[in-house]
Amino acid sequence: MTKPFDTLYMELEEALKADDLQYKGSEKYLQGIGMIRQRIGKVRTLGAKYIQTGAKEIEYFRNVWPAFYSKLFLYIRLYGVELRRDFIAADAWQGVMKGEERIVQTFFDRNREFWQYYRSGAPSINEQFTRAYSVSRIFEPLSIVMDQDGATLASYRAARCLELYAYGEWLRDELASSWGSASAADLGYSFGSTDADLAEWLFGLQAVGGILYKGQAADISRLQKWARLAVGKEVANIYDRGRVLRNRKKERLAFTKKIASALEKKWDQAEGKYE
Repeated sequence: MTKPFDTLYMELEEALKADDLQYKGSEKYLQGIGMIRQRIGKVRTLGAKYIQTGAKEIEYFRNVWPAFYSKLFLYIRLYGVELRRDFIAADAWQGVMKGEERIVQTFFDRNREFWQYYRSGAPSINEQFTRAYSVSRIFEPLSIVMDQDGATLASYRAARCLELYAYGEWLRDELASSWGSASAADLGYSFGSTDADLAEWLFGLQAVGGILYKGQAADISRLQKWARLAVGKEVANIYDRGRVLRNRKKERLAFTKKIASALEKKWDQAEGKYE
């Protein structure tokens, strides 16, 4: 993604991550929808000035427009899913999620060829991202009702693909969490130290890449989910907690050094250094 849209997108990602930790359930996605719509307003203003040539028009509608609108579509979908959760019995939730997975699968079955070309970056579909192409599709009802200056049929289609791909990942995480929900707190496990200690531990694991998600070092958002499964606990407002830890005047790594000291003592005892 080209400037200045890449900066706007990174700012949006950071804001959504912060909200992910501050709000829960449907409220999290409702707050996110507001933030995404705000950024889209800026993208539309910048986009009108940006798409002066054919190459920039394709870049905008192929890479910029779908990135932002797919977030909006995803958060609207997840808001609806979370509202449904309030009226569904806990033991029926997995069945609902599996039904949603089938919806995702059906979508990609129908859009497989476009998705393959789009995701590979193949230039053979570039023309589809021009406004002239959309206007020419006279038998496509969507081409009549959509904003002909602000969107294209292909940009909408790409955004839906990105939305459903991200939704599929969310569903896999949700199913994994529901299957594993009895692996920590429900079985009597808990984190025996403070929230500050847990935050320091998680930031330490992130720093060394100690926990992987799909083969890549997990970020703090993923580590929060992992901690919930592993020790039955998350840290509220973990980014704020991280700033507090960094600004400690006496010791920023108190828990880390406590672990190191206790482990060194334990090993010394095992070696017979303390009789």
